[in-house]
Amino acid sequence: MRKPRELVYRSSRYGFTLRLPAWWRSFCVVSHSKRDRETEYEAHFQFKYKGRVYDDIFALLVYRMTRKQWKAQGYDESPLIFVAEHDGRIFAGLTPEELPYAFYDPKTDDYNYKKYGTAISLLKRMVNSDVPRILKSVRFARRSVAMKSVPYRSSKVWPARGRRNRR
Repeated sequence: MRKPRELVYRSSRYGFTLRLPAWWRSFCVVSHSKRDRETEYEAHFQFKYKGRVYDDIFALLVYRMTRKQWKAQGYDESPLIFVAEHDGRIFAGLTPEELPYAFYDPKTDDYNYKKYGTAISLLKRMVNSDVPRILKSVRFARRSVAMKSVPYRSSKVWPARGRRNRR
């Protein structure tokens, strides 16, 4: 059996999907903890390495507002990345600006590349290369338009007028 090339994250509540590289399966945990009172929904994709969960690789945030309100409130000038406007909501991405503090070594006053070098390179690749592609992969489900149901009449279902059923 062939391994999938990508993972699909789906939110039935907001009707969107996004695609993650399959190799992220071992290094990513999704949390839905709400950290910002302005957001309606948050999905935090956190970095996991050797059994320990660190900070976010990125977060997908949902705000109840229009694009016009987004600009008026100054979100265009913030670190948030506009992803889409859908159904009266703004979808935005947020990436970390620094490596996790857990990788920091206070003795050398720098990140511990000897101990966390592999984790740091993985996280940098995820944030700098993969996240922009992931945010571009956000898709919304099409709303299906159902046709009005019309019952089908059949002589086998409905007795014909004027005829009596024979037994």
